[in-house]
Amino acid sequence: MRKSLLPAAGRVAWPLCKRVVSETFVWFRTRLRTCPCHYMVNTMAGWPLNLWRPITRACVYGGSALFAAAVVAGEVLELSVTEVDNEYKLRLVAVLDAPADYVYRIITDYRHAYRINPAITSVDILASGREDVTRVRHRSTHRVGLFAFELEWTGDMVEGEEGHVEVTTIPELSSFESGDAIWEIRPQADRAWVLHESRLKPKFYVLPVIGDYLIKEHLRKETLATFGRVECHAQSLAEMDMQEDLEPRTPAFNRSEDCAKLMALERSER
Repeated sequence: MRKSLLPAAGRVAWPLCKRVVSETFVWFRTRLRTCPCHYMVNTMAGWPLNLWRPITRACVYGGSALFAAAVVAGEVLELSVTEVDNEYKLRLVAVLDAPADYVYRIITDYRHAYRINPAITSVDILASGREDVTRVRHRSTHRVGLFAFELEWTGDMVEGEEGHVEVTTIPELSSFESGDAIWEIRPQADRAWVLHESRLKPKFYVLPVIGDYLIKEHLRKETLATFGRVECHAQSLAEMDMQEDLEPRTPAFNRSEDCAKLMALERSER
């Protein structure tokens, strides 16, 4: 009896589920475009508590991501996220308001990667079997829309010529079928020109259209937030080195007010 009922139930429930999700997505996009949290507070007071909790989390984390993205005091010259056959490609070119050598030091500080990406919950440095390769494992928690999920990623880092880092994902130790990335950091006067390109194909299922849209938006916001934190930590590191000099000098970069707030917040959480 159970075997015969489940397929029939699935055939009935799946189209209904797809329609509900699709119409809900359209409804939210058309009505919550200006201020989602304000709209919800004023028009959805009668919703049950178990629906309020995920919505509140989404608002809070969304606001945090926007704040972190605004931290970037440099210039974002190019940002694109594309998807083909469930493979996501990202390209970002930016000029950060921090010295290039300090930006490079922050990006290659693999053990403390959580400082530039708060989604990372743990970092392990593993044996790679090669002297020129650093193998890193990340565990991270991500929130996309109203959903939260955990990912594990393991990859090999190869630092070539100065300012160049290549990353290769290890599928058997990751939540991804394949992936790779590059970092290019070049000095531009007292600032840093940075190119980051990455390619990832997840093992997990992504809901068509809605899931694809949400994943792309999540990647954009998370990447901007990461670049903002790279800039902030590079500025902070440069300032500390300047204070240790026998002849302190005025920093050549302009530290943003948001960046200073972010660093103060992180110090208070330690």
